[in-house]
Amino acid sequence: MSNNTVNFKCHSCGHCCTDVVCLPTPWDVRRIEKMTGANPEDFLEFLEPDEIDGADMDDPTWLDVDGQPYMMALKRDEKTGCNFLDNSTNFCSIYEARPLLCRLYPFKLEEDENEKFKGFSLHEDVGCPKHQDGVYEFGPLYDLSMQDELNQEDYSELVEIFNAKRYENKEPFDFVTMFTSGLLNFDETVGADDESASV
Repeated sequence: MSNNTVNFKCHSCGHCCTDVVCLPTPWDVRRIEKMTGANPEDFLEFLEPDEIDGADMDDPTWLDVDGQPYMMALKRDEKTGCNFLDNSTNFCSIYEARPLLCRLYPFKLEEDENEKFKGFSLHEDVGCPKHQDGVYEFGPLYDLSMQDELNQEDYSELVEIFNAKRYENKEPFDFVTMFTSGLLNFDETVGADDESASV
């Protein structure tokens, strides 16, 4: 690894698409919806804690639906992997629209003791073979990482608003309705309490 690059090349082994649960942000969902025309109902699912290995219950993106936590994820099959994986080629069928999490895998942002950016390395604790016969510049990876950080902050705020809302027959997918239709339309649609709408 030089001062400004990290060595890596994807060999399309399919590990990240079959063995990793992809947790998109609302921004990722909107991009997929816009670029592919796909309906979020067709490519999203909501998982409970025991369905995500190593799930951190302190993560601010857990949805609270009547006391039951759920996390938004791309649909996947236990054997064939992500809904968007083309199993005949092992390529992503929505590559240009794929979530930022997918774009950043398996890179890890490195910081010094003062939390200042140092560079990127490859995650040691992931199953990707991490072939190093290619080169990635830090710049584009850093831009993606910063965008993902901003998106995660927005995501957490939306979840906080959603979790504060109280109404009958609340469902996990209502969260998607909230960020795709807008808060005012959402409150009218589901009849959320006025108190929670002001959070």
